[in-house]
This record gives sequence, structure tokens and C-alpha cells, in this order.
Amino acid sequence: MVELKFDVKKQNIQAFEDRYSQIECEGLALSKKDKVVGNIFSGIKRLVSKDGVRVANFEKRYEPFWHIKGKIELEYKRTKEYGFEVKPEVKSVRINGKVHDIKEGTNWCSLIGEDHCFEKIEKEMMVNASSGENVDYSKCLEFKTRHLKETEELMKGRNVVIPAKVKGAYIARQLIKELIKPIEADKIVQERATVTKMALYFRPVYAFELIDAKTGKKGILDVDALTGEVTKGNIIGKGLAEIFSEGDLFDIGTEFVTDFIPGTKATVMFVKRVREARRKKKAQLEENKRRVGGK
Repeated sequence: MVELKFDVKKQNIQAFEDRYSQIECEGLALSKKDKVVGNIFSGIKRLVSKDGVRVANFEKRYEPFWHIKGKIELEYKRTKEYGFEVKPEVKSVRINGKVHDIKEGTNWCSLIGEDHCFEKIEKEMMVNASSGENVDYSKCLEFKTRHLKETEELMKGRNVVIPAKVKGAYIARQLIKELIKPIEADKIVQERATVTKMALYFRPVYAFELIDAKTGKKGILDVDALTGEVTKGNIIGKGLAEIFSEGDLFDIGTEFVTDFIPGTKATVMFVKRVREARRKKKAQLEENKRRVGGK
């Protein structure tokens, strides 16, 4: 059975500290208005004069993402055929006191051995906790964070906190399922999956509504307060209610436990499917060997 271990903090919520201030982000938004907003302000150059476009509204929001890391450690044994070529006159070979006959019509000495194998596979996932999409947030992880006891700590002034809609247990389950791979083995000595990190991050983003004073045309730009990247955006306008509490977001729950903890019915079914895939792979390898040997 797969042994599951959690080597993580019970509730790890982190918020990134601004690398770019509100004023700096506003300057970045105004400097990129032509390139990012496109048809709204560009085309007629006189409409985007230095005095023509201003910030009409703004908000700061915190967007959540999960960073989860895990590994699986495997120890197993398997029987495997090894061999080497011999000269035509050789009829048998003695190795460690055991005689190995050379099959008539061949010049190949075949040996059956047992491999004792160890493998360690590591994987990480970064997922937008609101949409559930896999996104590469590795650049964000380079910046400074502070620990939060609860997300309400971010709700100050005009700050908007986007609620997490995806639980950490769901991402961890997907990660572990990807780590459990079919292997060619006659005996599994140990198979241990470990979740080594499960953290919920909130990254700061400033949204600016720009307006052209002469035409009244508007456009919205988002500025990442960590990287300074400017993209088209949308102002939320108001806070959104939490879907899950902090405790629920990090709760592993009985459903997750029964998927992997040895001795449960769900574990037996899950591991049975993995083992069946391994048996099929082994059978196919043996069939291929028979075909090669029969030629």
C-alpha cells in the first residue's frame, strides 16, 4: 500500500509584500497605456497626449494561488534477464559455481538476476486558487512574504481579496496521483508519498481605470506589484465573500485520507488500479521478450 505522509505546516498562508508601490504601479500603467489597451487609446496620437489620459479609479486586490510540492520514494525488486555474447565454440559458462548452458544455435549466455531498485521522484504544482488553472508563479516566489493567520488581515482600505475556490487537498491529491506511476516490479518493498509543502499565497495586483479626458473613452490595466508586469484587466469594484474558511482550505478531510491511507476501502481500489497497470506493463514486457527469443 502507498504510505502517505504530510511534512507540512497545518495552515500556511502567505501574502507577498509590494515590490512596487501604488504610485510606481500607476506610473507603469500610464507608461504602457498605448501598448496594452490598444484600440482604446492608440491610433489617434493626439488622444494620448501627456495631459489627455488620467487615472479615474483604482483598486488593490490580492489574488490567491497554491504552491504544493511532494515526492514519492520507491523501493522494489524485480527479476530481469541479463546476458552477454560468447564465442561460437562455447557450450556453457560457469559463474559463481553455477553452470549456464548456451542454447544451441546461439552465441548468447542468458542470466536471470534480481534488481533491487530505489527511486525518488519529486514534483511541484502551482495553481490559481480561484480558477483552478495551472499557472507558473515561480517568479513570484523570489519575493518577500509575510505569514497570515487569516485573510481578513489583507482587507484594509480599498483592498479586495479574491477568495480561494479550490481546496489544497484537491491539488495535493492530483499531485500524488501523478507521482504514483506504473513500475516494472515483482515486489514492492516500500512506496511512500510525502507532501512536503502546501502553501496558499496571495499576490498583490493594482488595477487602474484610465480615462481620456477629451473623448471619455476608458480602459483598465492591471499592474503586478511584484514583477511590474502590465496587462489588460478588470476592476472588481467590491469585495467577494469567502467560499471556504481558512481551516476548510487546508483540511485534508476523510475523502482524501481514504484515497491513500492503507487499510481503507478506497485505498485498496485506487492502488488496485495502479497495480493492474503495472501488471499489464510487465506482461507486455515478457511478451516482447518471448517474441524476441523466438526469432
